Amino acid sequence: MGLALVACTAPPTKPAAAPAAAASAVIATYSVPAGTPTARLLMRANLQPDEQYGVFAADNALTCSGMRRVGNGTAQQQPAPAVLAAGQLMTLAYVVTKAPRQMCQVLWSFTPEAGRVYALQGVAAPTGCLSVLFDVTQPDRSHPATGAVRRNVGGQLCAPLDKSAPVPRSPLEGGQSHGEAVLNPAATTVDLEGLIKP
Repeated sequence: MGLALVACTAPPTKPAAAPAAAASAVIATYSVPAGTPTARLLMRANLQPDEQYGVFAADNALTCSGMRRVGNGTAQQQPAPAVLAAGQLMTLAYVVTKAPRQMCQVLWSFTPEAGRVYALQGVAAPTGCLSVLFDVTQPDRSHPATGAVRRNVGGQLCAPLDKSAPVPRSPLEGGQSHGEAVLNPAATTVDLEGLIKP
C-alpha cells in the first residue's frame, strides 16, 4: 500500500487505562449480519518479535463497549482482511501486548462506506503505540478515513465524539500525541487472557 509508520518519540505523560477489549476473559468474534452492506478492512502492524496485536470492534460504538475480535497478528503474521458493516458508526480498537504483561491501545470511530477498503496500520514504540486509519480504496490515492476520530484523548479512554481527535494528516502524529496511548505496565493476567490469542 506504500504507507509507512514511524514511531512517535514523545514521552508518556500518564498511564493508559486498562483496555476496553479486556473487559472479559473470553472475547467473541465480530461478524456482519447477513444482508448488511459491507466495507473491507486491512490490518497491519510493525512489531518486535515478542509483541502481538489485535483489532476489535465495539458492540456500542458510542461507549466503546462490548469488544469483539476482528483480527489478530504478530510480527511474523498479519491477520487476513476483514469485513465491516457499512453505513453505521463503528469503533475499532488497535491493542498491542508486550512481554511480560504490558498493553497499549488506540481507539478509532468512523462510519465505513459500502464497497470501500480501509487500512488500520499500527506500530509499537518502546513507550507506547500508535495507529492510523486510512481509506485505501484507490491504493495510489490513499487518504485518512473520512470522518474518523481517535477516541482515547485528553486522558479519556472513550471520549465523546465531539471531543475526539481527527485522523492525523501525517502518520508521524499517530495515536500517541500528548502521550495518551502509552504502555500499561499494570496489566494483569486476567486483562490479557483471551485478548490476542485465539
